[in-house]
Amino acid sequence: QSDDGLVIARGKIRDKDSLVLSLEGGFQGGSVGEVNGAKIAGALEAVLKEVRSGTLIFPVLLFDTGGIRLQEANLGLLAISEIHSAIVALRNFVPVIGVIAGHVGCFGGMGIAAALCSFLVGTEIGRLGLNGPEVIEQEVGATEFDSRDRILVWQTIGCRRRFDMGQIDKLVDDSVNAVASALGETISLRAIQ
Repeated sequence: QSDDGLVIARGKIRDKDSLVLSLEGGFQGGSVGEVNGAKIAGALEAVLKEVRSGTLIFPVLLFDTGGIRLQEANLGLLAISEIHSAIVALRNFVPVIGVIAGHVGCFGGMGIAAALCSFLVGTEIGRLGLNGPEVIEQEVGATEFDSRDRILVWQTIGCRRRFDMGQIDKLVDDSVNAVASALGETISLRAIQ
């Protein structure tokens, strides 16, 4: 299916075989459902099979996601649990690299997926958490957490804050070149180890 908000690319990053999975935040908030979740899990499981047989492939996940597609809640939860399992299994053979960029951020079950990655790159505009700012506000009220207060949001769940806390390994500018450079450096260093 070509309209599920997921792009998968197989190629080379700095001459190293890589598989890039990218959730498109502009498509239903980058949410994960049955189809794209199965594709992510299946792609990671295919890489796992290859790395187990000795082929070095670096999996890269680009997160721009609000989490589970609520209209597919149970199927989305199942897919995300399969994604988590695949990431954990892959980490025994090869580093799994995550990138948090874009305007949506990385929340919900995919926030957990990001935390499971071996190495996490975040951009200055990225955000990471279990719940997005609007969900937090809905649960505790705007007087406790105003989702429109950009300074509060980024000071609480922004990638710079997460970097300062040690939850993100590398913080970069929000640009294609900065992210590409960080990915290249990370893969080159991990390939040597």
